[in-house]
Amino acid sequence: MTPIIHRSLTAAAGALALLAALTACAAPSADQAGDGGIATLETAAPTPTEAADPLVAKYGEPVRLRLDMSDEEEADAWKPRDRCLADHSPATPDAPTGGDGDAVTGGVAEDLAGFAEAEALCQRVAPLPPWELDAQNPDALRFAQRVVDCLHERGVREVEITEPDAFGRINLAFGGEANDATSISLGMQYVDACMVSASDGSTE
Repeated sequence: MTPIIHRSLTAAAGALALLAALTACAAPSADQAGDGGIATLETAAPTPTEAADPLVAKYGEPVRLRLDMSDEEEADAWKPRDRCLADHSPATPDAPTGGDGDAVTGGVAEDLAGFAEAEALCQRVAPLPPWELDAQNPDALRFAQRVVDCLHERGVREVEITEPDAFGRINLAFGGEANDATSISLGMQYVDACMVSASDGSTE
């Protein structure tokens, strides 16, 4: 009986050794143990894309105008649009003249369609209206009405709120249909002060 037991133990030991070897082959490596053995792909960082609007990339972001801007500051805010117009408007060569010095009118001196296209194109870099008068501001009409009330108190009889202009700004028109000179003069005199008083809530 002893030799039989010896062979059985030897066979069992061999089977255990084989099972251990197979288990070692199937076990994940040290590198795989951290992620459960699932291989992952390394992705490169996304390539930076160009600016969404090449005009803005070239001329800069539009400036938001302010009611308290000086004339020089406002002129600077319009410079990107001015450069854009200069770059994209059609050339306007000098009109030839006749023998008597009068300009020849046989041709069109300016390409009006080209200028209109340049205006539409460069609109994207034009300065934004002051927020108080921006048509996108839900309180802009109320602000404009406060300015009108202030002007009425200062003797401006003919003043009205206009539709937003091409730049989205709500403006005031003085003089009315009769082109009242007093309203125009007083309106131009007091409009800035009334803008300030309407913006800060003062009555002076």
